[in-house]
Amino acid sequence: MKHIGITLASSGAAIVHVDHGPDEALLVTAIERLPFDLAAVANRVRQLDDEIAEVRFVVDGEGVGAALWTALGPPKDKRRWSLYGGHGVERQTLVNTLLVAVYEERFHFAPGLDEQAAMSKAIVTYRREVREDGVIGSELVVGLLLAVLPAPRVYVRKPRRAYGF
Repeated sequence: MKHIGITLASSGAAIVHVDHGPDEALLVTAIERLPFDLAAVANRVRQLDDEIAEVRFVVDGEGVGAALWTALGPPKDKRRWSLYGGHGVERQTLVNTLLVAVYEERFHFAPGLDEQAAMSKAIVTYRREVREDGVIGSELVVGLLLAVLPAPRVYVRKPRRAYGF
Protein backbone atom coordinates (compact mmCIF):
# COMPACT_ATOMS: atom_id res chain seq x y z
CA MET A 1 0.00 0.00 0.00
CA LYS A 2 1.18 3.52 -0.75
CA HIS A 3 1.59 5.99 2.11
CA ILE A 4 1.86 9.71 1.48
CA GLY A 5 3.42 12.03 4.06
CA ILE A 6 2.48 15.70 3.82
CA THR A 7 4.11 18.60 5.60
CA LEU A 8 3.74 22.33 5.20
CA ALA A 9 6.48 24.46 6.76
CA SER A 10 7.78 27.99 6.34
CA SER A 11 10.50 26.70 4.01
CA GLY A 12 7.94 25.06 1.73
CA ALA A 13 5.82 21.96 1.47
CA ALA A 14 6.70 18.35 0.79
CA ILE A 15 4.57 15.43 -0.32
CA VAL A 16 6.46 12.15 -0.12
CA HIS A 17 5.16 8.85 -1.55
CA VAL A 18 6.38 5.58 -0.02
CA ASP A 19 5.25 2.11 -1.04
CA HIS A 20 4.96 -0.25 1.92
CA GLY A 21 5.67 -3.67 0.49
CA PRO A 22 5.97 -7.21 1.70
CA ASP A 23 8.34 -7.87 4.60
CA GLU A 24 7.84 -4.22 5.65
CA ALA A 25 9.96 -2.99 2.70
CA LEU A 26 9.83 0.78 2.16
CA LEU A 27 10.36 2.25 -1.31
CA VAL A 28 10.30 6.01 -1.88
CA THR A 29 8.54 6.41 -5.24
CA ALA A 30 7.93 10.16 -5.49
CA ILE A 31 9.00 13.38 -3.81
CA GLU A 32 7.04 16.53 -4.52
CA ARG A 33 8.18 19.95 -3.38
CA LEU A 34 5.62 22.71 -3.37
CA PRO A 35 5.72 26.36 -2.31
CA PHE A 36 4.51 27.51 1.10
CA ASP A 37 0.95 27.91 -0.16
CA LEU A 38 -1.97 26.30 1.65
CA ALA A 39 -4.24 26.36 -1.40
CA ALA A 40 -1.66 24.76 -3.71
CA VAL A 41 -0.92 21.95 -1.25
CA ALA A 42 -4.60 21.30 -0.49
CA ASN A 43 -5.41 21.15 -4.22
CA ARG A 44 -2.54 18.72 -4.88
CA VAL A 45 -3.56 16.47 -1.99
CA ARG A 46 -7.17 16.38 -3.21
CA GLN A 47 -5.91 15.48 -6.68
CA LEU A 48 -3.83 12.62 -5.26
CA ASP A 49 -6.83 11.39 -3.28
CA ASP A 50 -8.85 11.22 -6.51
CA GLU A 51 -6.04 9.53 -8.50
CA ILE A 52 -4.84 6.83 -6.10
CA ALA A 53 -7.29 4.32 -4.66
CA GLU A 54 -5.12 2.37 -2.21
CA VAL A 55 -3.34 5.12 -0.30
CA ARG A 56 -2.92 6.30 3.27
CA PHE A 57 -2.36 10.02 3.89
CA VAL A 58 -0.53 11.31 6.97
CA VAL A 59 -0.53 15.09 7.50
CA ASP A 60 1.90 16.69 9.95
CA GLY A 61 -0.10 18.61 12.53
CA GLU A 62 2.79 20.91 13.44
CA GLY A 63 2.46 24.55 12.43
CA VAL A 64 0.46 25.09 9.27
CA GLY A 65 -0.28 21.36 8.95
CA ALA A 66 -3.29 21.78 11.23
CA ALA A 67 -4.58 24.52 8.90
CA LEU A 68 -4.09 22.18 5.93
CA TRP A 69 -6.07 19.47 7.73
CA THR A 70 -8.89 21.96 8.37
CA ALA A 71 -8.82 23.19 4.76
CA LEU A 72 -9.07 19.62 3.45
CA GLY A 73 -12.19 19.09 5.53
CA PRO A 74 -13.40 15.84 7.07
CA PRO A 75 -11.88 12.82 5.29
CA LYS A 76 -14.22 10.56 3.31
CA ASP A 77 -12.52 7.46 4.68
CA LYS A 78 -11.04 8.03 8.13
CA ARG A 79 -8.99 4.82 7.95
CA ARG A 80 -7.01 6.30 5.06
CA TRP A 81 -6.33 9.67 6.68
CA SER A 82 -4.55 10.73 9.84
CA LEU A 83 -3.24 13.92 11.37
CA TYR A 84 0.08 13.29 13.12
CA GLY A 85 -0.15 15.12 16.43
CA GLY A 86 3.14 14.29 18.12
CA HIS A 87 4.93 17.28 19.69
CA GLY A 88 8.40 17.73 21.14
CA VAL A 89 10.14 14.49 22.09
CA GLU A 90 7.04 12.50 21.00
CA ARG A 91 8.27 13.08 17.44
CA GLN A 92 11.18 10.73 18.17
CA THR A 93 8.91 7.85 17.07
CA LEU A 94 9.00 9.28 13.54
CA VAL A 95 12.78 9.23 13.51
CA ASN A 96 13.02 5.78 15.11
CA THR A 97 10.87 4.18 12.41
CA LEU A 98 13.22 5.36 9.66
CA LEU A 99 16.39 4.51 11.62
CA VAL A 100 15.22 0.93 12.17
CA ALA A 101 14.21 0.55 8.51
CA VAL A 102 17.65 1.76 7.36
CA TYR A 103 19.38 -0.54 9.86
CA GLU A 104 17.33 -3.52 8.65
CA GLU A 105 18.01 -2.52 5.01
CA ARG A 106 14.28 -2.20 4.25
CA PHE A 107 14.45 1.44 3.09
CA HIS A 108 15.24 2.29 -0.56
CA PHE A 109 14.69 4.89 -3.28
CA ALA A 110 13.13 4.02 -6.63
CA PRO A 111 15.67 4.28 -9.47
CA GLY A 112 15.89 7.66 -11.23
CA LEU A 113 13.79 9.43 -8.63
CA ASP A 114 13.48 13.19 -9.06
CA GLU A 115 14.58 15.08 -5.93
CA GLN A 116 16.56 12.08 -4.65
CA ALA A 117 19.71 14.19 -4.34
CA ALA A 118 17.86 16.81 -2.27
CA MET A 119 16.30 14.09 -0.09
CA SER A 120 19.64 12.34 0.40
CA LYS A 121 21.21 15.63 1.48
CA ALA A 122 18.30 16.30 3.87
CA ILE A 123 18.63 12.81 5.37
CA VAL A 124 22.32 13.38 6.11
CA THR A 125 21.60 16.54 8.10
CA TYR A 126 18.40 15.72 9.97
CA ARG A 127 18.25 15.36 13.75
CA ARG A 128 18.23 11.73 14.78
CA GLU A 129 17.62 12.55 18.41
CA VAL A 130 14.59 14.76 18.91
CA ARG A 131 14.64 17.20 21.78
CA GLU A 132 11.86 19.08 23.52
CA ASP A 133 11.59 21.56 20.65
CA GLY A 134 10.53 18.72 18.33
CA VAL A 135 12.78 19.92 15.51
CA ILE A 136 13.77 17.11 13.14
CA GLY A 137 14.86 18.67 9.88
CA SER A 138 13.58 20.05 6.60
CA GLU A 139 10.09 19.53 5.25
CA LEU A 140 11.49 16.80 2.97
CA VAL A 141 12.61 14.70 5.93
CA VAL A 142 9.40 15.25 7.90
CA GLY A 143 7.30 14.29 4.85
CA LEU A 144 9.40 11.15 4.44
CA LEU A 145 9.10 10.20 8.10
CA LEU A 146 5.32 10.60 8.00
CA ALA A 147 5.10 8.39 4.90
CA VAL A 148 7.30 5.72 6.50
CA LEU A 149 5.07 5.41 9.59
CA PRO A 150 3.21 2.10 9.62
CA ALA A 151 -0.56 2.22 9.58
CA PRO A 152 -2.14 1.90 13.01
CA ARG A 153 -3.50 -1.52 13.78
CA VAL A 154 -7.23 -1.77 13.61
CA TYR A 155 -8.81 -4.04 16.15
CA VAL A 156 -12.21 -5.44 15.45
CA ARG A 157 -14.35 -6.13 18.46
CA LYS A 158 -16.32 -9.29 18.48
CA PRO A 159 -19.93 -8.67 19.40
CA ARG A 160 -20.90 -9.73 22.87
CA ARG A 161 -23.09 -12.72 23.13
CA ALA A 162 -26.47 -12.02 24.56
CA TYR A 163 -27.39 -14.12 27.50
CA GLY A 164 -31.02 -14.74 28.31
CA PHE A 165 -31.34 -13.43 31.84
